[in-house]
Amino acid sequence: NLFAEDQRAEGVHADSIPDGLILSLSNLNRVDIAYISQITGEDMKTVILTLKGSIYQNPCTWNECFYEGWETAEEYLSGNMVQKWKQAVEANEQYKGYFADNVTAIEKVLPPTLPSEEIYVTIGSPWVPEEIVDDFIRYMLDVEDIYCYTTHDTYTGSWEIACKSLYSHRVAAKSTYGTERMNALQILEWTLNMKTVCVTDEVSCRSTKSGKKRVINQGETVAALEKQKKQISEFQKWVWQDPARKRKLEMIFENNFGCLRKRYYDGSFLTFPTMSPLVQLYPYQKNAVMRILSTPNTLLAHDVGSGKTYVMIAAGMELRRMGLSKKNLYVVPNNLVGQWMDIFRLMYPSAKVLCVDPGSFTPQKREKVLASIRDEDYDGIIMAYSCFEQVGLSRAHYIKELEETRDQVKKLLEKGDKVTNKLRRKAKSVDEALVKAITGVLKTEGSIFFDELGITRMFVDEAHHFKNVPIDTQTSHVLGVSASGSQKCQDMLDKVRLIQKNNGGGGVVMATGTPITNSVTDVYVMQKYLQSGELAMLELHSFDSWIGMFAEKVTEFEIDVDTSSYRL
Repeated sequence: NLFAEDQRAEGVHADSIPDGLILSLSNLNRVDIAYISQITGEDMKTVILTLKGSIYQNPCTWNECFYEGWETAEEYLSGNMVQKWKQAVEANEQYKGYFADNVTAIEKVLPPTLPSEEIYVTIGSPWVPEEIVDDFIRYMLDVEDIYCYTTHDTYTGSWEIACKSLYSHRVAAKSTYGTERMNALQILEWTLNMKTVCVTDEVSCRSTKSGKKRVINQGETVAALEKQKKQISEFQKWVWQDPARKRKLEMIFENNFGCLRKRYYDGSFLTFPTMSPLVQLYPYQKNAVMRILSTPNTLLAHDVGSGKTYVMIAAGMELRRMGLSKKNLYVVPNNLVGQWMDIFRLMYPSAKVLCVDPGSFTPQKREKVLASIRDEDYDGIIMAYSCFEQVGLSRAHYIKELEETRDQVKKLLEKGDKVTNKLRRKAKSVDEALVKAITGVLKTEGSIFFDELGITRMFVDEAHHFKNVPIDTQTSHVLGVSASGSQKCQDMLDKVRLIQKNNGGGGVVMATGTPITNSVTDVYVMQKYLQSGELAMLELHSFDSWIGMFAEKVTEFEIDVDTSSYRL
């Protein structure tokens, strides 16, 4: 390993240890004590002592070696600080005070604990434990014990209340917090699942096969909605009243959400040694490049015209130079392929770039182009949207993904403690999809598939074109929430997942001047593309859990299309 570092240090010299740190970050994208020692001529202990306070040794990656696991202060003192504090305290005790500086530094920047007044909680907040919901049912129904316990399946985000009709005879269930048509526990379960509360009637209809259809009963729905509002209001007051319950919720929120510290990215030291001297990036563009180099996935949401193309090309070339990415793919709108090629040539005249546009990707040429991408060493591959969509994933890939999902769901079902009907339906749908994948016809059978190309980093320009991802949700009657989505966007999500899976959860950069257009679901979709790992760690796998955490759904009246009446 040190011999490899020796080779990288050939011809590199720094006059001071701080300069050596900058070169280590610029050339290797990490704090490498051995490298800094070699290019400065100082011993490793002197390097560490000189940089103390600017760098910290991570107890999770140091491997009990004094010169390994070092990170910049900006990197180490950001993220989940409660988790890092616990790790540092434990390591400091184990290694007799070796990590005392870490503990002190973290304690200085720990985000303050949020008081309950600043914590948003409602019925359906996914981080609230089931037993607290059970306690609320006792309070709401005014009973000491219940037989209708809640089950929360975090994988699908669904909640279930057993025996919902058991207490429907009580005044609290059918009058105080519910109605005759929809009792309190039915309303509570729908609210937990972010379902739109509505009461429907069956009426005759000649246009349907059954001769019947269901229509919303506005009067009963309004009455049920009023009871829902009352439940939510009562829950938000009740939940903080008990001191023990209050402490428990504050601790859960603090450990999962209130302990995160934002990291700032300074790219001022980047020199871009292989870039044309005719091109100079602005400071914010250098910071954006630094962020791409330092994080698994990145969203460039800079305004239109701010130079996102320059950032992505520069970042891709730096990733190649540092050995952090072997093959970069740039997916761009058809009409921008030529512009991208021109900018690439301007920034890196000697770069080996392959341009894939509809003219060069005809059925007769497709196999040859894909073989070239797979087998040759390009600095960048610029591919038009329409060409990208024609490169399919293999049957083997889909089967492997479905088998992994099936095994994951099967394990959850075998546990038996948090099994909901939605989880059972998920298991059934995965089995059906697996059979279809094995026996179905694959349109691109026999060609070279996307998963064989070896792409290690993908940059998607104008990424808002891929926001119509299918959303699995129990929420209905809300504009902007599409359960079906589009095949084009599902295809993009599948390819993003493939690259991330092959690259430790990272490898994707999306750029758009309009990350959010007219629906809050756009935020969820961008997180689903780029922060799926973070969402999973917080048990926000599903859209319903996500809106339970970050959004509030309300139902109001609006003027109907014919302007003669109101509708919900």
